[in-house]
Amino acid sequence: MTTIFGNNRSNFLIRTRRANTIGRNDGNDMLLDDDGRDLAVRMVATGSVAFALSVSLVAMTWAETATADSSRLKGDYGFTGTTACLSTAAQGAFNPNFTPVDGSFGQSFAVEGIRTFNGDGTGTVSGSSMGITIPANIHSAGSDDFSFSFTYTVNDDGSWTSDVAGVVTGTIKKGPRNGQTFTISNSPTSTGLISRNAGMLTLATLDPTVEIVTFSTGEVHKRICHRSRVHIKLPDAD
Repeated sequence: MTTIFGNNRSNFLIRTRRANTIGRNDGNDMLLDDDGRDLAVRMVATGSVAFALSVSLVAMTWAETATADSSRLKGDYGFTGTTACLSTAAQGAFNPNFTPVDGSFGQSFAVEGIRTFNGDGTGTVSGSSMGITIPANIHSAGSDDFSFSFTYTVNDDGSWTSDVAGVVTGTIKKGPRNGQTFTISNSPTSTGLISRNAGMLTLATLDPTVEIVTFSTGEVHKRICHRSRVHIKLPDAD
């Protein structure tokens, strides 16, 4: 049986002593009297409620899926990648169009480490890097260990975003600044993609951001860096 919106001839007729017609000219008119009107209203209302319930169920399912997405990334991922920076120790450092004011130099790093996802939108990173500075007579080469906490969001399109929570902290192991510590603040947002089984992740910085590097000597450098990382899921510990 169809409703009043059907277009075949199975619509039912309510025949009464004083019929009113919901007009159609294809033989599918529905005849109603005073009671019939009530029935039609009830039918429309019932259909509307059913539709509203179905929409609500879809919305609830979508919300539950979105809420559960952060748990899709959980556990330890090993990563490698590269970083390249345009750095300066000059006061003012960068113009609004991201060109250096004066005294800029380039830096390039190879990076590896472990990123741990807690499954709730938070995590930690610990890693090491080796870098060179060009021109080499400024800081030559060096290496360091670093760590930071982060937050992350898994998006419906299979991408994810991550932000440093607080600052990056590190200790320089080799080079002219051997033994010094440092912090990095104002880190940019990173974005990446998730493989089908979440066994591999990519991550990169896509917007220029002026970061602030503060050394334990009190020196402050500002820099703009681009980074790329590939993460591989590590076996769960026994």
